[in-house]
Formats: sequence, C-alpha cells, structure tokens
Amino acid sequence: MVRESDAVIDALPKAMITAFADIIRASGSAGDVLDAGCGPGQWTDHLDRAGIRAYGIDLSPAMVAIARRYRPDLRYEVGSMAQLEARDGAVAGVLANFSLIHTPPDLLPSVLAEFARVIEPGGPLLIGAQITDTAEGHDWVHYDHRASPAYLWTLDALADRLRKHDFTELGRLRLVAPAPGKPPGGYLLTTRNPRDN
Repeated sequence: MVRESDAVIDALPKAMITAFADIIRASGSAGDVLDAGCGPGQWTDHLDRAGIRAYGIDLSPAMVAIARRYRPDLRYEVGSMAQLEARDGAVAGVLANFSLIHTPPDLLPSVLAEFARVIEPGGPLLIGAQITDTAEGHDWVHYDHRASPAYLWTLDALADRLRKHDFTELGRLRLVAPAPGKPPGGYLLTTRNPRDN
C-alpha cells in the first residue's frame, strides 16, 4: 500500500499519477510502464493496482531489495536512468517521481534523451520533483538533501529541457512546501512527440 501519512497532501500527487495512468490506458499500448528511480516500489505497486503493467529500476540495490520483498511478483531491477535497458519506443510511459532531483544538471540531458528514446510516440512522461520558484538567474539551485546531493529546478526550466527532447507539456502542478525551510514540490506531465519518419 502507498504511504498514507497525510491524505490531503498525498491526494494531489496521486491525482497526477492517476492522470498519467489514464493516458496509458486510453492509448491502448501493449508496452510496460517504467517507474524510473522507483525507490521502495510504492508507485510501481500503485500503478499495478490501477491496472497498469509496470516495472521499476533504481540505482540503489538496497531499495530494489525492499521493493522485491514488498512485491515479489513485480519486476524490479538495479539500473541507471542514463542507460536504460529497453528497446527504442518499447515503453508505454515513464514515471520519474522525485527521482531526478539527484541527477547533476550536466547529466540531466542524457537522462531525458534516454526517456525520449524508450517511450513510444505519444506516450507520457510524468516528472515529480522538489522545485524552486526562483533560481537567482539560473535554472537550478543546489539543495542540501540528507541522502545525497540534490538539485532544485524551476518548473519552467524543466519544461524547457523537456521540449528540447521532443516532449509536449500537458499540465503541471505546484505543491506548497511541506514545512518552513523545505522546498515545494512540482509535477510536469508531458507526452513524447511522434518521431519523424
């Protein structure tokens, strides 16, 4: 079961992930959905319970082990978002829920290029991330995250990066900061543009 610490706060991310799942269902795609940076697997589980075939990857073997213990019937693998083990256009959609925040800005283009490579034309990409509203003349700021270095982007800057990789924005959501001194959250829901023949 997905963590239920605050039903009101959790309702908004769930709504974005539900919209993502609805796009997958409406497409009739035969592909699986990739939960990129799946952590302990709660959103892979959520998608599966919503009737979406999904699998997860994470760079952390410890997180993958937790996910496998939690849902041994689902596929979880240790892997990098920068080198996905999927064929071109083989994935129905990608969920990157608060997993890109640890990607250094110079590596973000290669990760987005991988997402664009594996998502089938018209397939959705949903990114959830801690964000900044002002980056003082830049697109991002460094954030002292307790687990590892993290980077906060403005939603506009993330949307611009996604356009450069042939994604079209469908909508966005900004969440208020969960506590004083903590960054707000944000979601960008996009679709992969059809590839040129």
